[in-house]
Amino acid sequence: MTDMTTSLSSPVYVQQTGDIVFATLNRPEKRNALTDDIVAQLTSLCECIAADASVRGLVLRGAGGTFCAGGDFSGFQALMREPLAAGQDPIAVYNRKFGTLLERLATLSVPTIAVVEGAAIGGGCGLAAVCDRVLVADDASFATPEVTLGLPPAQIAPFIVARIGAKEARWLMLTGAQLSAGDALCLGLADEVATSSLLSALLERELAQLKTAEPNAVRATKRIVVDAGLRGLPAVLDSAADAFAVALRSGKVKEGLTAFGQKRAAAWCTETLIPPDWQ
Repeated sequence: MTDMTTSLSSPVYVQQTGDIVFATLNRPEKRNALTDDIVAQLTSLCECIAADASVRGLVLRGAGGTFCAGGDFSGFQALMREPLAAGQDPIAVYNRKFGTLLERLATLSVPTIAVVEGAAIGGGCGLAAVCDRVLVADDASFATPEVTLGLPPAQIAPFIVARIGAKEARWLMLTGAQLSAGDALCLGLADEVATSSLLSALLERELAQLKTAEPNAVRATKRIVVDAGLRGLPAVLDSAADAFAVALRSGKVKEGLTAFGQKRAAAWCTETLIPPDWQ
């Protein structure tokens, strides 16, 4: 297992507890607004997780009681002063890097959980939308206010459509309306809502449920689910059949069936621990 832990001063504070990686957007004084450093570090973290077969999940949160306030416009203002190079706008290049991060998170080989407190605005809403599970404090809010600022929600739009469907996503992004936690739950942006005091307990429960699943089977399932949205059905079913055969020949199924018959936890069920500063 590769140690992915970073320092407390890092733009993304990464902790590892056993086989779960906890990543905290770490600009609380700016409500965790996204910078090039945050986007680059999260993208690199996704690559590290994808390459480490021992990791079983990624949990994403924001420091200081806010998930993410979207993009940091001071970065865009600086880019506006840069000249166009060979017809390529540096603003477009910067914006597209965020799309690459969203794509990496959406297709990551392990389950991802977003823990949303405070606000998930613009790019923050996109970060939550690409995660497999979104746990939300009952006083949190979501919004995609880009159009009210004169901008399209460029990189997040396809991922919000994928999560909640075109009909609901259209109106949300065309108006920039703010959603309460309850509204987000009804639309499908949120999966579970709890009071702030119970959010850690909810996360522990979700991680405990995840730990009942055999890690390689989870990664294979994630690949099938991702492929279903990207490839034609015959190709998806072909690769799924190959994954099924590999899993059956691995010997892990014998342990799963034996544990089920003996009414005990399978060997891959490990204790779920949350870092103390997440409590």
